[in-house]
Amino acid sequence: MQSEFNALKKLVRERTFQISETRFREPFFGRLLTVFADPSAGPADRAAACRDAIGCAAANRLSNPVLQISRDLIPSKYLAAAGLQLEDLTGAVSLMQHLSEAESAVYGRRRRRYLKPLSMDVALKSALGATAFTAYNGAGQQAAIRAILTSPMDSTVIVNLPTGSGKTLAIHALSVCATPQALVLVIVPTIGLMLEQSKRATSVLKGAGLDHGGSYAWFGEQAESEREEIRERLARGTQRILFCAPESALGSLRPLLFRICQQGLLGALVVDEAHLIDQWGAAFRPEFQLLSPLFRSLKQHSPSAIRTLLMSATLSNSTLEMLRDAFVSTDDEPIVVHAGFLRPEPDFNIYRASSPEDHTRAVVKAVSTLPRPLILYATSPADAEAWKKLLSKQGFERVGIFHGETSTSKRDGLLNQWENNTLDVMVATSAFGVGMDKADVRSVVHAAVPENLDRFYQEAGRGGRDGNACWSWLIYSDAQLNVARSLSAQKLVTVELGLDRWTTLLRGKIDQEDGSFTISKSALRRSLPRNSEGNEQWNLRTLLLMQRAGLINLGLSPASAIDEQGVRLETDSARSQYFDRYFDELVVQVRNDAHAAVEVWNNVVEPRRALEKGYAADGFKKLTEWLDDPNRPLCDLLETFYRSGGISPERACGGCPGCRATKREPFTPTLGMAFNVSGLHFPVRPEWMPPSMLLRIRYRSDHIRGTGERALAHEWRNWLHSLLASGQVRAIRANRRFLDEISRDASIQSVPFWCALEPGDSPGEWPEVVIVSPADENLPVIGIDDPPRLLIAPDTLPDERYPHRTWWECYPETKSLEEFLRGI
Repeated sequence: MQSEFNALKKLVRERTFQISETRFREPFFGRLLTVFADPSAGPADRAAACRDAIGCAAANRLSNPVLQISRDLIPSKYLAAAGLQLEDLTGAVSLMQHLSEAESAVYGRRRRRYLKPLSMDVALKSALGATAFTAYNGAGQQAAIRAILTSPMDSTVIVNLPTGSGKTLAIHALSVCATPQALVLVIVPTIGLMLEQSKRATSVLKGAGLDHGGSYAWFGEQAESEREEIRERLARGTQRILFCAPESALGSLRPLLFRICQQGLLGALVVDEAHLIDQWGAAFRPEFQLLSPLFRSLKQHSPSAIRTLLMSATLSNSTLEMLRDAFVSTDDEPIVVHAGFLRPEPDFNIYRASSPEDHTRAVVKAVSTLPRPLILYATSPADAEAWKKLLSKQGFERVGIFHGETSTSKRDGLLNQWENNTLDVMVATSAFGVGMDKADVRSVVHAAVPENLDRFYQEAGRGGRDGNACWSWLIYSDAQLNVARSLSAQKLVTVELGLDRWTTLLRGKIDQEDGSFTISKSALRRSLPRNSEGNEQWNLRTLLLMQRAGLINLGLSPASAIDEQGVRLETDSARSQYFDRYFDELVVQVRNDAHAAVEVWNNVVEPRRALEKGYAADGFKKLTEWLDDPNRPLCDLLETFYRSGGISPERACGGCPGCRATKREPFTPTLGMAFNVSGLHFPVRPEWMPPSMLLRIRYRSDHIRGTGERALAHEWRNWLHSLLASGQVRAIRANRRFLDEISRDASIQSVPFWCALEPGDSPGEWPEVVIVSPADENLPVIGIDDPPRLLIAPDTLPDERYPHRTWWECYPETKSLEEFLRGI
């Protein structure tokens, strides 16, 4: 690195900036050249780039960490604002103060997250083809993907997997291992995430040889020609995966979804960032909670099974319970994978400003001195615009702005600039960053108090996704607490207003033959002079609260080529009128016959409403408790807050005020090895499997036509394929040589997915066949609580306890391979 820095110093001194930044392995060095070569960069941008490069050199203890900068390039006031000093005689620019240990960790990009890579299952690796995925990112990701791909096709799987641990791979694994013509529909919360995920899907499917060359996203400002191509691929069953917002799934895409599901072409329904169903769905974006009725209705109209996958990096206990209630019927049990751990990368810091002026100064100082890339979070679009304008006045020009009112076309451009490092700072609201995968964000600054602990933690987690140290700063004034408190308050309909709206909705109901009825979600209350979007939103909030309280179930219906009066929809006018009604209607199935009684609303709906308001208030309360007492370790608070289903996340801390107060250093152990899987049950026990769930089979190695794993794989490929394809076993445990050999066989490759377990791997939930080759020296140790197993070993292997006898002589119930094959 010293030679790189010396080369950088020479280029800066000679003002030679048009050099590709890829020449430098150190990102801070390359970014400096990019900034200086950018004609649109402001003087504050150049000063910040100098600080980053010099700070990196100092953090890595390079000799003479200075740069020679001409005054005409950066006036001294901008250098001073960035914490740099200029020596008049030599023009040398250096840090005003020595770096603290925490600063050195971030500037030096010290490794904080340690995940043990594990061998990827050969079936998945083969399906992915020439992609960047070569290993699992820890046991948690491995368990999650195995649970998803081996779960029954009609199952609901809830996965809690931390940011940076590979939720994206889980989605792509589902798409490449799915039934070829079955669509995987992925619901994402923001257009930014949708566009990013679509780009990654293109790369993954291209590597797997499955890319169709078109778009994988459906969004509002999309070209009609692009949408028409998606419609055609959906009809042919060649789309494979599609990303969209919940509003699109319930709106423009809904008739298409019902059409393909009726044809058996819908394979999986996925919600990424599923915690937002709870956080945003009750009031802010009710379409999130209408996903549950949509999914349920699609499954009812499909001739084939549809899998549901709900994924999040942060699941509190209340959110987990809500997802269970909304997406799992009372007769079923979800498969839940807990593989959470606290993020070890962020170094958390708080600054409580004494006045609005002090607050502004502190935020500007943070932007001036913290390393890039940097995200500055504001509460509202207006606040974000104000910060962008102020930063421009301070000399920052390599700044983007991203909020809920940013157009789709601008968002795409901003994301490309952000990804390609042509922006240093992104000023944003919560509309930016949910699930975003830019790995090298070094600083996240909150210029306002978020409405709850979860939003703060989610947004702070946009930093350090590459596993290296990063900053999190929350800079606030007391006046902002009231704004946050207001944002945190759930906008839930009252009992009086809700019952009034329900009565209004019932007046226009249309009874159906199956006992359900349809209602108009835009029905107008008597006290309102005109209809509005707000009226519809409150109607939806009423219905969704009733559904969560157990009074009703909501549903949706397929579109028809014939309207309710039996008129064929052949004209544009007829179609327009029909679809206006179609998108306005919801199907209601009553669960409590006293749904319109005041007593039921007081005794059933009101307690549910109070419970939910309490959950929402608790998130804000937990955050303010920390702000009021920063000496309380944040890691303790987060560990409690994210304990769900009785499972706590693994402990880690990259630094927080509470730990620093007790002189505790960052705690960054190897993570991702602890996980818990529940609800994944064995298939029906085959007739040949004994009650002990362990069947020992011996084979004569001298009957194998050849030696080694290749011969075994060739001889046994047919019956192994039969066991895997029928679901009687879902895993093969053997040495790596045998696993590699058997995976090359075409018949085995036709099985979409099976777990490839090596002898030392811990037992999972999967019935497995254990292959011991003649080259192996010992039988594996089998526990009494292990899953069902077929143990197949050579008849010449001695018993460990009685070396003078062969292993199978010590177990009278052992079968020969020939006997076993005759019985299956």
